[in-house]
Amino acid sequence: MPPAFSLGGTIMLTILQALKKIKHLDRKIEKTRERIQKWCSYIDPLEAPPQYDTNKLMQSLNDLLAEKARLRHALHTTNALHTVDYKRVKVTVDELLITATVTIPAMINALKLQRRKEKPYGLKDDPNWEESQRPKVVMQYDPSGRDKTIDKLENDLMEIETLLDEVNITTDISQYLKA
Repeated sequence: MPPAFSLGGTIMLTILQALKKIKHLDRKIEKTRERIQKWCSYIDPLEAPPQYDTNKLMQSLNDLLAEKARLRHALHTTNALHTVDYKRVKVTVDELLITATVTIPAMINALKLQRRKEKPYGLKDDPNWEESQRPKVVMQYDPSGRDKTIDKLENDLMEIETLLDEVNITTDISQYLKA
């Protein structure tokens, strides 16, 4: 894991570095949990004493969980307070994340519901129906307009993801880390 770099004598921790640290902590937490489960009990006369002291493992697990919580809190605080310009409007990183992960995908899914086109099965080849009497399929949406809107939303999503990538690399969260 790359070390946090210094800016004017203070150590800077970016969002991306914090996310990497959290992922690393998750792996360590999982290994510690497995060790606790494996070594929490043993049969005295038949087995050798445990390789690990489970009390120390529990303390280690609690320390790892506390560090993960501290980093997550700093991330959430940064996302809620840090603003960026998106389409000439100042928005928080949190608003961008919600837009990218919830709002835009829901809008795209709603637009994709309009793909259905009725087909007059059975009526098409019925000799009793004259061509002028056959029912016409009426579409209550504009397929090309729907597709253009979906393309626009997907482009917005790519813009947001690019902006979030830049924010993840450059934004310092160290001011929100509690000791």
